[in-house]
Amino acid sequence: MAFVLYNTLTKKLDVFKPRAANGKTVKMYTCGPTVYARPHIGNYRSYMTEDTLKRWLVYRGYRVKHVMNITDFDHTIIQQVHKTGVPREKMTAASEREFREDLKTLGAIPAEQYPHASKYANRMTKIALQLLKKGIAYRDAKGRIFFDISKYSGYGKLTGSRINNDRKVTLEEYKRFKAGDFLLWKPCRYGKHGCGDCIHTQLGMAEPEWNLQCATMSHVCLGEGIDIAMGGWDNRFSHHENTRAVVSALTGKEYAKYWMHLKHLIINGKKMSKRLGNIVRVPELIEYGMEPKAVRMMLLSVHYHHRLNFTWDYAKNAKKRFEKIEKEIAAIKKMHGDGVKSFGSTLAFAKNEFESAMDDDLNAAKAIVAVEKFVERCAELHLSKKQAREAIALLKKFDSVVACIPV
Repeated sequence: MAFVLYNTLTKKLDVFKPRAANGKTVKMYTCGPTVYARPHIGNYRSYMTEDTLKRWLVYRGYRVKHVMNITDFDHTIIQQVHKTGVPREKMTAASEREFREDLKTLGAIPAEQYPHASKYANRMTKIALQLLKKGIAYRDAKGRIFFDISKYSGYGKLTGSRINNDRKVTLEEYKRFKAGDFLLWKPCRYGKHGCGDCIHTQLGMAEPEWNLQCATMSHVCLGEGIDIAMGGWDNRFSHHENTRAVVSALTGKEYAKYWMHLKHLIINGKKMSKRLGNIVRVPELIEYGMEPKAVRMMLLSVHYHHRLNFTWDYAKNAKKRFEKIEKEIAAIKKMHGDGVKSFGSTLAFAKNEFESAMDDDLNAAKAIVAVEKFVERCAELHLSKKQAREAIALLKKFDSVVACIPV
């Protein structure tokens, strides 16, 4: 069976085929955290799904070059600095350290690169200047640089956003639900000497604008024509639409072949967010008594195209589900019975169920159900010692993908 993914760009299931001439190298860019506070489990639902995709690609024989940005300089961080009085470098370093700790706890394979936005200010400025030179961007009377969407015919294809007739909008962030020219570079409001709210660039002190961040870091780290761009559903517009426009207009080639977007994790039917103060973090679930693999299993328990509604009852049931599988696997490991006939067909059936689920738009939730059925079936049989070893070996192979099986 071919591996198919729902592609936000084409609005359909597409057979996955990387761009590389060797057909085996995959370039993948995923949106990382804005590091001003420890991420919550809604963020980690995205990160674990992305990690599972990477693991599945490796399982299928691909080599994945994965880049995830670290946003350590933007307006949200500046606001937090003013609010708390904590220096930016100290705040972002502490938050990033917690992010990496949680990734390790949940068994994520580290990205090959974690570029930091603060280190790419000159690269961003250089791209803005290149777009100016190409006539794709323009300066306004205040010295700000805007991307001219009328010069890129593909704008709006990712999300189907309608282009606003009054294109020259002053501030991109004020027009969240309508498309228009968007800001690339803005001079520091405090003048050429700037302040802590601004960053030094080759054009002078500037205030951070995120429309260039991912476009720049992806282009610099992965080059032209990546395979997969991935992030949350809310990133489609304007962030991903703008990222796609910048890189595609700059290079003359489509930025990413496949776009994947995940629905949110919500809590008690409402959005989970730091702003609303209704967040749950990974350490809280560990303290609750959940094994890290049980947390990961819970985060993968609903297909990424659907929202996951977290409640503490849901966490309790996920914990019980994991412990049941754990108990059954422990029993399988101790088996030394007479053995059963045609166990090879049982192994083959489980493998086919697991792989078919993963090939079907990365349905990890269905794959985990296939694992549960296989474990339960094995626990009912009188496997020989050799057959038990074969069952455990297959489960380890499955775990190399979902990383949530207690084996």
